[in-house]
Amino acid sequence: MLKQFKKEFSFIFGNVSILLAVWAFTDFAHFLPDTYYSLYVESLGGSTLTIGSILSASWLIMAFLQLAGGYWADKRGRKNLIVAASFARTLIYLVFATAPTWHFILLGEILIATAIIAQPAMSALVADSIPPEKRGLGYSISMLAGVTSIFSPAVAGILYLNYGLVAGMRAAYLLVSICWLASGLMLLKLRETIKTEKARFSLKEFLEEYPKAIKECVTVWKFVPKPMLHLFLVFTPLMFFIRMCTPYYVLYANKVLKVDEFQWAILQTLTSIVFHLLVLPIGKLVDTAGRKRPLVLSSISGALAITLFLHGHPAGLYAFSAFSAICNALAFTAYPSLQADLTPKEYRGKLMGFSNFVDCLLGSMALFLGGFLYEAFSPIIPFLLLLAAMTLTAMATAIFITEPKQRET
Repeated sequence: MLKQFKKEFSFIFGNVSILLAVWAFTDFAHFLPDTYYSLYVESLGGSTLTIGSILSASWLIMAFLQLAGGYWADKRGRKNLIVAASFARTLIYLVFATAPTWHFILLGEILIATAIIAQPAMSALVADSIPPEKRGLGYSISMLAGVTSIFSPAVAGILYLNYGLVAGMRAAYLLVSICWLASGLMLLKLRETIKTEKARFSLKEFLEEYPKAIKECVTVWKFVPKPMLHLFLVFTPLMFFIRMCTPYYVLYANKVLKVDEFQWAILQTLTSIVFHLLVLPIGKLVDTAGRKRPLVLSSISGALAITLFLHGHPAGLYAFSAFSAICNALAFTAYPSLQADLTPKEYRGKLMGFSNFVDCLLGSMALFLGGFLYEAFSPIIPFLLLLAAMTLTAMATAIFITEPKQRET
């Protein structure tokens, strides 16, 4: 049994082991302030529409930097971008921790959007470092490393109970800054996965090459198989509706369903526990049964989760947390596995840059639209639209998505 265990997880060394350690810190950091983010912005003078506008502006900037990030990830390498972005976040989160008004949250979000230029490089590095036959298991282990996020909502809830909303969120953002500093130090040990032209970076060169980056990220579709385009076209619209609702779950739960702040932290903790219990078996399922069926099941689970959330029954809210976790575990394992299967290594940075560009551009519009619909018409409308999108995506995945006979390395 020990021999089989070692064989099954033999790919966990080098870059993979470093990234697992980093994700243990960053996943905890990411979910800690997210628990009460929208309430924090409100407490600093923002409205529901302000929250949507802040995130919309951030995602708009993020969108156009993803193209450059994807181009530079393939041309100049993955490591330098990833390391620089980690240290930048260490400083940026101090802006959130000291914000006197919501305007400083806007500044912080714009700076974070700039740092996320490294996201295509990170996605490409992960795909490069996991063997094709182990991708489902590899991506599930990458999420299992974030088991530390189980504690994030609970820690956020404890900070809230002890210090109140504003002081508790300031303490949370200080912890986030420390986590990114530790991550940056660990990322220095990463090994580059592709041959690069040169590692030097200058702002002048970046601006000169940006038009070329846009062109190459757009024309990358000439070099990837058509099933990759189908995958992109099916799931990109769904992400629009997911982004439209994400910041408003806590507001809807708190204001409409009358869920108090600490109970919301408990529900978020349950989601995290179920998610991390499932990722390994789901990863194995994705490697043995294929990627398509888990993707269909993810949309079905998501639709059930939203239905239970809108119903608002106390027991149903716990079921909502469980089905949300199932949806995420299936999607976050199967989608990147199939994306890597379909994309040649030398085009991964550009393809992920373009995919992130479209996702962020649509996300920018979605976040603003979600806040507008929530405030101007009815809080339930964004969630009803997401429910419809989940249902249609399940059908479209079953009809249009195909898996390759041979996976890219």
